[in-house]
Amino acid sequence: MMFPDLPNTLAVKGVQFKILGQVFPVLRHDVLGPLSNASLAAAMLRQAPEGAPADALQQRCQRLSDDVSAMLEEGVGTVRGLEQWLSDDGAVAAAADLLQECRKLVFSQLLLSRRTIRWPEQIAPAELPRFSSRYLALAWLLSLISELAADAELELDASEPGVWRARLPQYAADSAAQPPVITPREVELLAAAAGWRMERQDRCWSLYLPTHLTTGELLP
Repeated sequence: MMFPDLPNTLAVKGVQFKILGQVFPVLRHDVLGPLSNASLAAAMLRQAPEGAPADALQQRCQRLSDDVSAMLEEGVGTVRGLEQWLSDDGAVAAAADLLQECRKLVFSQLLLSRRTIRWPEQIAPAELPRFSSRYLALAWLLSLISELAADAELELDASEPGVWRARLPQYAADSAAQPPVITPREVELLAAAAGWRMERQDRCWSLYLPTHLTTGELLP
């Protein structure tokens, strides 16, 4: 897929919004969960048990009130966290944390498509720019999922410093299946914009991290 008439930055933003559309149901659930729980606790505050001692009622009200406050704070924090998907605040993330977040965000795609990923047991440490790296990692994974046949498994390897590898099984997805949500060309676009490099072989896609971001020891 080519972008002959668009500035590179707009093309990158377009791909990022496509990715955000794919993971938004998960983000929405993260926001609504604490708020729904807070609403339930608030309703319980209005339904005091009949015949309970005054001290017990006071303790119950205080406990539920504290729960409501904590859940509302959690919900507000999650809403504020959504801003990090729309603009780059300069935050960094450890490679292991970023892959763990991606694991959560692509879970529903894997479940619905009857595909699986074998996540790496060891991850070479690296501190990555969270905004661009998260979008790139998700683009890489979403594009790879489209390459898998139903019930197939993708194997990820992040044990080698400076490179993440995805090994595809022998059998690819049916060519008559729906077009991929994210194309390999779009992954390459995000990689180049973020200073990474993607290399595709028949059954192995490799993402090479920017050299100045890699360190050394493996993390479990």
